[in-house]
Amino acid sequence: MSDWKRAVPIIGAMSAALAVALTRVLAAVHLMPGVVAAREAAIVDSAFAAVLRIDVLIFAVVIATLAYILLFFRAGAEGGEGKRFESSPGRMVEIAWMALSCVLTLGLAAYGSEEFLALRGSREAEVDVQVRAAQWSWDFSYPALNATPASLILPKGKRARISITSEDVLHSLWIPAFRLKQDALPGRVNTLYVTPLVTGTYEIVCAELCGLDHTNMRSTVEVVEPEEFEARLKGETW
Repeated sequence: MSDWKRAVPIIGAMSAALAVALTRVLAAVHLMPGVVAAREAAIVDSAFAAVLRIDVLIFAVVIATLAYILLFFRAGAEGGEGKRFESSPGRMVEIAWMALSCVLTLGLAAYGSEEFLALRGSREAEVDVQVRAAQWSWDFSYPALNATPASLILPKGKRARISITSEDVLHSLWIPAFRLKQDALPGRVNTLYVTPLVTGTYEIVCAELCGLDHTNMRSTVEVVEPEEFEARLKGETW
């Protein structure tokens, strides 16, 4: 049997075993926050899981190949050269590797574009919120409803447009339960779209180092039933 015919099944078996083991380990580890509180969170989690599966497969193949090389082509006890890979179709391997890499890269680009459009493609919204960041707090206002609550309040199942800016330095609005993060820049308005799906109270944090009290720049977003939304805003308005 040639070296190449022996290498392929051994590397394949090692890759499969490693991929299965890694998949089980990652399944037991919660890499994302437990609550999927928004439509956008489900999209992000799906994309993350798809890319992670591809990463695990590539990692397993690379590690299995390195392990095979170290095992079968190591130097002898006398310190001489290890066994040569005499019958490797090197050029075909390189062509196949490059072709697969190009297909994978273009495929991920297409998939990422589709997911991005699912997140940001539509500019329509049923609720408009303005968010102003300043060291070290968040201010929320609803111009159409003349409300300025102490925290962000959103109706369940309704798409919200959140316009974000900063009064001083660079900040970043991050809502882990929604899997969304958007920079707040002085003199510029950035827009975030979200459709909450689960009622509850979730954390808002600043994800950009913005000064001494950066870690204390926190607030909350409360997702309420649509019929409670306006009454809740009036009750929280300063």
